Amino acid sequence: MLGLIKRMKIFHRLVFFMLLLILLVCAGFLAVTTLSFKTYDEMLYEQASRAMNLSVSGIENEISNIEELSMNMALDSRIQEQLVSIQGGISAYERTVRTTDFKNKIAQYMFSEESIASIRFLNTSGYDFLVGQNRVMNQEEDVDGIVRTAHERQGSGVWIEPQQTDEGLTLAREVRSIFEPILEPLGTLIFQIDYQRLVERHFRPESSTATELFVLSGSRMLYRPASESLQRFEIAAIPLTGSTGSLLQHINGKPYFLAYKQSPATGWTYISVIPYDEVFQEKKVLRNTILLIAGALLIIACTISYLFAKSFTRPINQLARQMRSAEKGDFSASLLDIRAAAQMDEIGYLHKRFNSMIRNIEQLIDDNYKKQIVIKDTEYRALQAQINPHFLYNTLNSINWMARMRSDEVISTMVESLSQLLRGAMDNKRTMVTVREELELISSYMYIQKVRYGKRIAFSTEVESGAMDSLIPKFALQPVVENAVYHAVDQTAGVCHILIRCETARDGEDLVFAVSDDGPGIGADYLERLRSLDYEAKGTGIGLRNIHERLQLAFGGEYGIGIESEPGKGTCVRITIPKGGSGDV
Repeated sequence: MLGLIKRMKIFHRLVFFMLLLILLVCAGFLAVTTLSFKTYDEMLYEQASRAMNLSVSGIENEISNIEELSMNMALDSRIQEQLVSIQGGISAYERTVRTTDFKNKIAQYMFSEESIASIRFLNTSGYDFLVGQNRVMNQEEDVDGIVRTAHERQGSGVWIEPQQTDEGLTLAREVRSIFEPILEPLGTLIFQIDYQRLVERHFRPESSTATELFVLSGSRMLYRPASESLQRFEIAAIPLTGSTGSLLQHINGKPYFLAYKQSPATGWTYISVIPYDEVFQEKKVLRNTILLIAGALLIIACTISYLFAKSFTRPINQLARQMRSAEKGDFSASLLDIRAAAQMDEIGYLHKRFNSMIRNIEQLIDDNYKKQIVIKDTEYRALQAQINPHFLYNTLNSINWMARMRSDEVISTMVESLSQLLRGAMDNKRTMVTVREELELISSYMYIQKVRYGKRIAFSTEVESGAMDSLIPKFALQPVVENAVYHAVDQTAGVCHILIRCETARDGEDLVFAVSDDGPGIGADYLERLRSLDYEAKGTGIGLRNIHERLQLAFGGEYGIGIESEPGKGTCVRITIPKGGSGDV
């Protein structure tokens, strides 16, 4: 895997690592979101359980209140006095008055609790009073069984569960005398409880949810909701673990959230049933919203990562393309865009250095091209001078012998000097000669000129022996001397002095050859042209610009020609070369 990553392009590697980072962030975000939703679910479960516990507490408290009310009735001294008097030997009118008072007293107790549907009192003497509506107990065998059960409890309350789900809940308590004879049975109070009304009074779910409640006593149903979807569901078949808890259950193909609690007082189990989709609707909306936002942010992050990687690698790819162009020799197409080179980062620095390198290479190529042009020009001129050299040598040799035969030493020496000049000009094997060899060529040239001008020309040199072995481009001094003869001697009526003097410069590191004459000098305009090296050689000669360029190509830009002149005082041309220097021209 690591090797594959190393072989990737920078663009793909950047995109890969950015996507990996985005995936890690998404994974962390997903983990946090999942944990948050889990906490949210637990809070909803807890809230639903708390709401059910609150309802159960209300139901249990009312049942406890009804049981306490039955005890208060059984121990009420006025009720007991009336019961004793009713069963005693009193007149019929008195019995009717006390019976009515007894019923009113029972009614007061009954109306104090809304969930009591009726209260019935009966005893073994045949008295049977009913206050309220008896909607259930129509068969006397049921009443007899309740009375027997209450008698067995000896004054304690006993709850009789309904045999059918539409029957009410029954509480029975035997009334025993608190007077003499103490604890003698006086009769039985039977309370019929409207359990559905009791549950509905205390079970008040949130209006936004269709929460229903089941009440079980073991496997027997005490209360079933009116919802048609839950009417036929056997909730008693669901296995419940512990006295309290919650779970998810599918009923008729739909998910429901169940919270249950078993009452320690009555042993009844209360089960709250909530449609899962309704309870967790907000959670689903929130989850879908978060997923939508996360998806949008993921797309935006991927797009930004792609654009960032593209912007980062674009100048690198551009640099690579320009390098390939430079490799093919197309230097003009290799210069980078100014905007890329203007970047202030490391890539911008590379672009700047690359542009600088290309310009330097172009400059070197241009310089080398010019150097080759000068070399070719020199070779061409040399070739021009080499037209049938053997013919020229033989001819000059014939002239020399004819002069000697006639004892004309002047012509003979002129011919020998000319031969030496031609031999030096046509020697193409060397481009660099020593100062001594260059001065020998100049001596041959000046001998010819002295023959021509006679006493009108005076030539001398002042060069120390230590400079004689230094290398100088061939024909670097001779054309300057020739220019001095051409411009000074020809235009001077008297004697023209030409001097070659050698000086040292830069603490002895360089040699400066000064070729001076005392001719008429040069005008300012013409001098400016010469200094700008805009002057070309006349005829077949070598111009000052040619010499200057050859010196710079051989030794570097700090070497070359300098010209000084003043009208009426002469001219001085200075040629600077390194002492003992070597070069390539």
